[in-house]
Amino acid sequence: MATFKWGIFGTGAISAKFISGLAAARDAEASFVASRALSTAKAFAANMGVAGAVEGYAEAARAGGVDAIYIGTPASEHAAHALLCIEAGVPVLVEKPLAMNAAEAQRIADAARANGVFVMEAMWTRFLPAAQALKARMEQGAIGEVRMVSGSFGSAKQVDPESNGFNPARGGGAMAQLGVYPVSLAQWLFGEPTLVQATGTMGETGVDEDAAFQLRFANGVTGTFYASSRAWTPNDFQVMGTNGILGFQGPIYRPSGLTVMTKPPVRTGKPSFGWRFRLREHDLFHRVAQTIGWSDRNRGKASLLPYPGNGYSAEADEVRQCVQAGALESTIMPLDDSIAVARVVDEIRAAIVAGGTARGPLK
Repeated sequence: MATFKWGIFGTGAISAKFISGLAAARDAEASFVASRALSTAKAFAANMGVAGAVEGYAEAARAGGVDAIYIGTPASEHAAHALLCIEAGVPVLVEKPLAMNAAEAQRIADAARANGVFVMEAMWTRFLPAAQALKARMEQGAIGEVRMVSGSFGSAKQVDPESNGFNPARGGGAMAQLGVYPVSLAQWLFGEPTLVQATGTMGETGVDEDAAFQLRFANGVTGTFYASSRAWTPNDFQVMGTNGILGFQGPIYRPSGLTVMTKPPVRTGKPSFGWRFRLREHDLFHRVAQTIGWSDRNRGKASLLPYPGNGYSAEADEVRQCVQAGALESTIMPLDDSIAVARVVDEIRAAIVAGGTARGPLK
């Protein structure tokens, strides 16, 4: 099979990670790197072992010779760069978030559909084995009726007004950079939420730095989530049902396994206050239990579900499969889903700016 060739827009850390991930992808390689300055493109390409370097994104889109282009530029440039590629007829993988807001995301989708060009948001976590297993186990009824979902993603970073994460002109903010993960994963499982409630903190640079939000979905599932660019969080994701809990092993963005915690057996009959009860309530029993960390809850069965390479190859393989099959969208990360995620993120940011307003049904 012929090698699937990638063009790379941008010379930041995320582009370097994607290029590194291609080593584990099927029949894939990076053919060129594009940047505004040729010297920057050449230096980055040399460091990453990429043969070609191109000055200017419009020139790179028109250059041809690749099967798809990965856009790893700041979020503020995603829409413009995606539209360049779509106009040139080149399939596109756009780093998350797909765009600065839902309106820009809709423009990308409209252009892609009008021109018959494949476009996908690079929400890589959906394609990892652990995420796929969580969705499958949930749908198989492993934890009974799902009632709640929770997730968090936070990292205590130093405020840098020039960095992508803290510069509003470049698409910064906790929700755009981090909160998009729990929103996208929850929506993948339960659909677009019907209700959004959020509060948070706006930082000195004009971006949201902390966000706490609740989502309610049409099937009755309720979710509680946190995102922060200034505080550490557990970086977890859990789905809770009537018979147990499904949770990621490893961080929310790159899980490497799955834990299934099942509900302990329900005791039936009248309560007994015999020697077993007295033993469990004895001071010595509780001192031992606290020392060893014992709990009457099932700690869960953990299964390792490793991802290949650094994890970025899964989304690259999805693009290759879709393009080679003639598909214009991914069924795992369709454009309407990306637009809906952007709409929810817009809604959360608006609530934070308003000082913690509860927003009504989205649709």
